[in-house]
Amino acid sequence: MTPLGNSGSQQTTHNVPMTDGVVSNSGIFARDAILICPKTNSRRLPMSASRIQQLADEARLLLKRNPLMASTVSLQRVATRNLLKRRLQYGRTLAAASKLAGCSAGVEALSGYFPDLADGGYTRLPELPPAVAGPVGADPYRSSVLAAWMGALARSLEWQAARPDVQVVGRYLQPDLIASDLELERQPACRLSCGIGLVHIESPARSRIMQALLRQCMPDYPRPGYPITDDAELDRIADHLEKAFALIADLDEYGHQRLIAGLHTLYVGVRREPQCSFSSSNELPGSALIVLSRERLRAGDHAATAAQLLHEAGNILLGFYTTSAAASLPGEFQYVSPYKKDLQTLESILHTAYTIPWECALRMACLSTETDPERRAWKTAFIIAYAARQVPLIDIARKGIERLGGDVLLDLPDIAAIPSWSSRILFLVSQLLAEEPIAHRQAHLAECQRVLDRQAWDIGQMLLRGKEPIDPRMGRREIDDSGENVSLWYDGKFHVIAKTPDHAMGEDYGHYAAAIRQVAPSEMEAI
Repeated sequence: MTPLGNSGSQQTTHNVPMTDGVVSNSGIFARDAILICPKTNSRRLPMSASRIQQLADEARLLLKRNPLMASTVSLQRVATRNLLKRRLQYGRTLAAASKLAGCSAGVEALSGYFPDLADGGYTRLPELPPAVAGPVGADPYRSSVLAAWMGALARSLEWQAARPDVQVVGRYLQPDLIASDLELERQPACRLSCGIGLVHIESPARSRIMQALLRQCMPDYPRPGYPITDDAELDRIADHLEKAFALIADLDEYGHQRLIAGLHTLYVGVRREPQCSFSSSNELPGSALIVLSRERLRAGDHAATAAQLLHEAGNILLGFYTTSAAASLPGEFQYVSPYKKDLQTLESILHTAYTIPWECALRMACLSTETDPERRAWKTAFIIAYAARQVPLIDIARKGIERLGGDVLLDLPDIAAIPSWSSRILFLVSQLLAEEPIAHRQAHLAECQRVLDRQAWDIGQMLLRGKEPIDPRMGRREIDDSGENVSLWYDGKFHVIAKTPDHAMGEDYGHYAAAIRQVAPSEMEAI
């Protein structure tokens, strides 16, 4: 099938009817991947155990081909590059703060956490010897607490570049408060058998510095009225996570290794609502935030938790990889993501194109362990629903990588393999879709077209607002004289899109699967 460009023959690309398949330049959900049952025989028997096992085994093979599962030597190099970059950043920040009268004692106390920067080492940055990164739990440059305080200190200096105020800067040089926050990280409430510490999420939320970053990662938690995680609940969370980690170790050995190598702390909590929340940030290295629903803990859905843990492992690994590079990815907001509400950078697109297929592959690998037919049917629908928005996204990621300069790709060669690996996972999802009853399959395919139509609508809204998003499926477009309407070819289909005052993309990618399976929509978890 001919990929769509910005002009030329895109109008001649056929728009396949939804009963037959979905147009895709990535191959996922293409016509030759769909098995159509005759209309006279639309009732299908459940997928056989052997077929489920076959698809699960294929998913496990794809997990082993993860493009960022580099050798231990390569990851050690990446960790060392991160250490050196942070050492330089932290050293410059401490040196700038030390020039302010009254800040020297606080600077010395904070620099003491970093061996090379202690005793005025931050003033001798060019003379510092080479360093090699240690394990994640022993590397102060991968402490989420120290990163949070150093980041806040750096911002306080940047905000007042012309004339720094000692009192303002001094708020971020408080040894007692830093030590108190760090104690939570170094002496967690409990530890998993893999060594990762668990910290009550309510504890860092009481820290002025940590609180801001927690809210940035997870805006809806914590807030007044949320349940406090007591010791008994923490025990239940720990037991649940132990089983999820064990499942990952069994199904994705390398993913399990990278998860442990990338994390030293999980900030955990519970919520009354059925949704669970998983989040991480480059500004909180070595840690992730996990708020499990009491419903998840009661149901013991370790497979869902395992998949979401690997999703965060993917975010952490890719972030670790990109921040270590000398050549940064371009930061322009030029891409519309089917999962987000606004324009995104290429790095954000890559994160979504990398983590969600990884999560889907693990969920597929877990299908063979689900003995309840109804729950397996629902999980199957969820996987297909979750993957549907990857159809345009992977081609967007591929296009973004093609546009990178040579220096960036030389520095970050493994990211070039992300779209192809993700496409292979989505092709496997299409095989799962082929096993669905015809009524369900048609509903899934209709939803895939809805995703493409919604992508066209969002691109149209951006065009009408003077933006120029990049999407290889976008063809010719023309804005009318009023500036209120745009005619747009997208994926071989013609759209006329009117400008709307309220442009928001709700996270509704799972609604139709819930309707198909008669499962409460609240079970459909957002990213």
